Amino acid sequence: MNLNNRITRLEQTLASRPCKCCADLSWPGHHPTPHCLRCGGQRLIYPLTHHPQAAEPLLRDALPILAKSYNGSEPADLGKLTDPELQQLKQALQAAEDTTGSSR
Repeated sequence: MNLNNRITRLEQTLASRPCKCCADLSWPGHHPTPHCLRCGGQRLIYPLTHHPQAAEPLLRDALPILAKSYNGSEPADLGKLTDPELQQLKQALQAAEDTTGSSR
């Protein structure tokens, strides 16, 4: 097998694996690249229905927490998170909910 074929196979393998080093948010009008620039893996993209406005920094700070709870193609396992991580995630999600203008 020649070198170019081996490189192509390696790139395909990396692209099909979930990325463990980065995640991003998307919303209408903002669509980040689906593959990580560092490792080449499939990035975790969390879609939002609208721009998060003032909640964006809180949500971005919570992305590593969400990535930690993600296990391949399974739903997030919040049981992997510590109490402080759960509290931070809760605050970020509440801030995002407040930007929708909806009430509980």
